[in-house]
This record gives sequence, C-alpha cells and structure tokens, in this order.
Amino acid sequence: MESNKQNGLSGLMRTKNEAPLLGPCIDSCIDALDELIVVCFDCTDNALEVLEEKKRQYPDKLRVFEYNHDVLAFDLTREEYEIAKALPDDSPRLYCNLCNWGMSKARYKYITKIDADQLYFADELKKWRDVCSGDVPMKWHFSFIFGWLFMMYFTAYRRLSVKCGKPCLWMLPDWLVKLLFKYYSSYSKWLLQRGKALIALSGVNVFKDDRWYVTFDGVNIHPPYNGEGDTVIFKVSDQTYWGKYPREREPYSVTEVFVNKSCRKIMFTYPMWFHLHANRKYCCDKVKKMKDEHPECFVPVEDFPSMTYRQVLDKMDKKAHTLFQMTLFALIHKIGKNVITKHVNMLTL
Repeated sequence: MESNKQNGLSGLMRTKNEAPLLGPCIDSCIDALDELIVVCFDCTDNALEVLEEKKRQYPDKLRVFEYNHDVLAFDLTREEYEIAKALPDDSPRLYCNLCNWGMSKARYKYITKIDADQLYFADELKKWRDVCSGDVPMKWHFSFIFGWLFMMYFTAYRRLSVKCGKPCLWMLPDWLVKLLFKYYSSYSKWLLQRGKALIALSGVNVFKDDRWYVTFDGVNIHPPYNGEGDTVIFKVSDQTYWGKYPREREPYSVTEVFVNKSCRKIMFTYPMWFHLHANRKYCCDKVKKMKDEHPECFVPVEDFPSMTYRQVLDKMDKKAHTLFQMTLFALIHKIGKNVITKHVNMLTL
C-alpha cells in the first residue's frame, strides 16, 4: 500500500451535514497538508455545494468523494444499533469501512484525521507535514537519548498516577518539561519518519457566547482539552486501518477505532486546533444553559493559558473526565500554553 505513495501528509475528513463548519475548517488546515480528502455520506444539507466552491478555491489540494452506501453510525435507534453491530466486518454500511475507503484514496504516505468542527493551527500542523514530506530529514542524534528518557519518565508518571488514583503532578514540574520536551519532540519526529511512532494530536474546546470561552463543562462533557490519542498522524501500511467500535449506550453508535498492528508507540505534541463542538446547533443551547447557571465552568480563552495545570485540574469535573485524560492533559497544557496564546486571534477574525 505504501510503495505507490509519495512522501507527504494527507488529511482525511468524513462529513455528513456539516455545511456551516466546512469552509472555516478547510481554510484553516489545507495549507498545512499536501492534500485534503473529504468523504461525504448521507448529506441532505448544502455541504456538497460548499465543497464544490472550496474545490474551485483549492483545485490542487482538495479532493471530494461521495460514499454511496447507507451508513449506520451515529444517533442510532436500538434496532439500528443491533443491525449495525451484527454486520460483517467488511460491510460498506459500517462507518469504519467508510474511513478505510477514504484512506485508500490517499496519495501520500502519512495520514491524519481532520474533523469539520476544528479550526487548525496551520503553522503547528505544517511542522509535522514537513517531517512527513522529508523536507525536514531527521537523522539520529545523541540528544534523542534525552527524548527517550523523557518518554519513559512520562510513562512512569502516568502509571504511578493510575496506582495513586490521581495525577502525580509533582513528577511533572514545568522546569523539567521545558528542559526535555524539545528533545522528546525531535525524537518523535525521527520515529515518525521511520514509521515507528504515531503522533497524537489534541485541541482546546471552546464556546462562543458574549466572547470565546474554554469549557470546563462536565455536564455536557466538554473538558478544556480534547483528543486523547484518537487523532494521530500515522504512516500508511497494510497493518493500519479502522475497525468497528460499538457504543452500547444512548445515543447508540457504531463508529470507528484506529488499529495499527505495526506500531503501538504513541508520542504527544502541542495543541493543534480549537474544537468547536460545543457550538454545534444540537449542543449550543445546552451549553449556553450550563454557562448561564455555572459561569465558573467557562474561562475566557485569552485567560486560559495563564492558568497552571493545578488550577485546570481543580476546576475539572472529575466524574466527567477519566484519569487517562487528566494525566495526559498535564503534558499538553504545560507544552501548549504559549501555542494557545499565539493563536487566540483566530477566534476573533
């Protein structure tokens, strides 16, 4: 699968009735990708018209495909859920196979998932695109030893946190992260070029009311950060694909889980986007109600980077967020505060 592909980074977007979000998302990320593949399914709004307009704007990079199967994925009835769960693994009605079909269209050796409700930090994403394209060739350097040590130390911090039942933040002081993360980042890029690691991306959940806010909304499950390893940059191979992922609770769904049998090492990097999920039509009223009743759960986006992670953690709803998330977000916050500050103006343009 890899031999006929070029060095570079493809974005893969799957979309159904996302017309209001498509334009801003595409504009924010496409310059940082070698191509953006958009797979449309069951669209009843004007998404295809928006995409046709964007194809005229980005004729060399944007590629749009329609997936003409009745996909059973989101907001399923119990009956639909049972039907989807019973479908054979290769059924075209499964959302995971829509994803695999989209991946098969990629012209480049590396892929990352692009979601329509995200505004991307193009300069940060482009750094990884340059690694994928070989524009930044990575050769072994003795400093990678420090990157490996930090990787092992971060793993130990997370394991100890699990045993203690809370993030052991004393193990992750700001000075240590500042000292070693640059080596960890270079080591990550070297591993990615060799196909030995996945790069996990994350973003910041935001909500627009009288101004833009970062959400600590445990009721509607909008933590300040999103992305805990489900959005990765990976090298395409015969052993990378999406599999079926049933969720047996309301709202029922049968979506996708990423499988990479050739590599299980996950490395983490800076936040890459503002996540607009809370601003979707079906979320907005619920989130606005929560903000009116609990304004303390919403922090102006420009104030968020000045918070320490201890302050972030204390404000989180511990029942709404897993320990896995909370330990990971410690690193994301410590390495990403300056990146968030740098891109706040995206939300005011």
